Amino acid sequence: MLRSLLIPLLLSASAFAETATPLLDETFAAPGMPAKWKPGGRPNSFSIVEGALRGVAQPDDAHGPSISVPIEGRDLSVQFRVKFAAPGYFLFLVDGDSQYGGQAHLLRFALDGNFMQLAQDRGSLESKAAQKAEKDAAAKNGAKPPAPTQEQLADPKFYRTESLKREPAKAGDEWHSVKIELRGNEVTAQVDGLPAMSGKGTVLDAKKSSLVFLVGHSGDVRIDDVKVSAIAP
Repeated sequence: MLRSLLIPLLLSASAFAETATPLLDETFAAPGMPAKWKPGGRPNSFSIVEGALRGVAQPDDAHGPSISVPIEGRDLSVQFRVKFAAPGYFLFLVDGDSQYGGQAHLLRFALDGNFMQLAQDRGSLESKAAQKAEKDAAAKNGAKPPAPTQEQLADPKFYRTESLKREPAKAGDEWHSVKIELRGNEVTAQVDGLPAMSGKGTVLDAKKSSLVFLVGHSGDVRIDDVKVSAIAP
């Protein structure tokens, strides 16, 4: 009986096994920005406050600021803590080798006050640039870009973000523990003690090059205790 009870527990624990090589362990204990962390977007959007990384998105910033740190690995185990000092939108991305050439976003993990989501970016960088130019031109004329056609969506090089899994979540002003594991094209994410959500992509099994943290929707977000390990095949 005891053996039958232990087996499900062991299988559940293996989803986030600690059999990995450390790549990054950042606690933001020093007062200045860590050397390898590169802020992007509007100046002074990121700072170190009370031993944590703070990111603030301005109300008129439609994209939101981001900050990146380089990583070299393929299969990764990522852990960090995050909290919303003010309601907003938090996005964690993993960048790496695109199967269509160059470096691109591969994985997205989104969290706000109502949901958490896993998604992948698929398509060529040329297509992404063309869509941005079309969107900017439409916005200049006070219009919206046309919706993708069926022919465009059938083209694997047409850049798009595809949802892999979405679940309800309540992210408030307390600290939340996030765990994400990437193994080949499979990804698992867990927030606090909630059941883990999993998804399977088509572009995730690639060499990773950096992690990106983004703040949006006028959010004021804190990030701390970022730990990354490479998982052995």
